[in-house]
Amino acid sequence: MFDKKKSEQEVTPAGDVIYRYPASSWAASPVGLSDESTREFAELRAKVFERFFGEAHSVLHESLALVPHVDVHTYYRRGADGRDTCTLVTSGMSDLEMNVPAGAKRPRRVELIFYCDEPKAEYAETLRWLAHFPHDQQTWIGTGHTIPNGNPPAPFWGSPILDTILLLSPIVKRDGTLPDELVLGGEPVHFPSPPRF
Repeated sequence: MFDKKKSEQEVTPAGDVIYRYPASSWAASPVGLSDESTREFAELRAKVFERFFGEAHSVLHESLALVPHVDVHTYYRRGADGRDTCTLVTSGMSDLEMNVPAGAKRPRRVELIFYCDEPKAEYAETLRWLAHFPHDQQTWIGTGHTIPNGNPPAPFWGSPILDTILLLSPIVKRDGTLPDELVLGGEPVHFPSPPRF
């Protein structure tokens, strides 16, 4: 698919290439991932997450033996407006580096943040799917990328129109500094975020 000339590929009206991926075939055991490194990475993430988000209200553990193992943590934080905002954060996606093209100055390790009024199981499952996507498809994702829900895209969460996720920079200013605090395997971990829902 990636060998086709741009003129042979599907493109947007602006001329950007549209990449289509087959249905996920979840990874079994990538090279270079050990129980020791994942345990060390999980401990580092837990320390940084507690400093940034406080104590986790809950953790939705991944029940399948997938690599990487991705859990979704739920946090509540008081906003400047006095309201509690729910923040869902993946933990485990950054155990593996993504397949970033050679020479590209893009983050190789990421976790995802999702801001919402209340946690819902379908939000957590969507985050987990997104977290596995770059590893399953041997690609990478980051701020500015769009990921449709299938081909053709199907609606997310019962919405009549939301069928594609757009990854943005974190909307909470402090969360944008997470890559300065969380470094795994010598790589800063970035936190692209779907829009607040």
